[in-house]
Amino acid sequence: MATHRLSILGFATLPDASGNVWFEPAVLTQTNDRYPGLVARFKDTGTKDSLGIRFPVPNNYVSAPVIEVIWTTTATSGNAIWDFDYSSAAKTASLDPSADEESLTVTTAAPGSSQTGVASQMSATAANIAANDILQGKLSRDGASSDTIAADLVVYDVIFQYSDV
Repeated sequence: MATHRLSILGFATLPDASGNVWFEPAVLTQTNDRYPGLVARFKDTGTKDSLGIRFPVPNNYVSAPVIEVIWTTTATSGNAIWDFDYSSAAKTASLDPSADEESLTVTTAAPGSSQTGVASQMSATAANIAANDILQGKLSRDGASSDTIAADLVVYDVIFQYSDV
């Protein structure tokens, strides 16, 4: 049995129309400016702001699906609320679902130091996902819930973790 990890940020990733989620160069949030690349910024708001994600489920997927958000913030206290709402369907099924198949939520404390990485994990139901499906979802910072971090959250990566056995 092997566990696999796959970055799911890519060409099909799109911020919602709120204007509260956007991509920016990582150097805008870093002090040392050593590594160029993009990050997704989720503004500190009292609303639920989202980043749409779509990716093909790997053909060796069998079980144990986890969505992991790698993020940071300048805040050193409070809790972040991350949601991941998704549907997974065969390539020949409807790719325009009328409802989410599952909604996941995790509450994670801010790091104790500014700009320290945090990993928030949400486990999905294995039977909802099949190898070679198209998985569509929304990663959201849920400021309408009990998110208490009084600063923006900066996402460095979103990972789909799974087992092949």
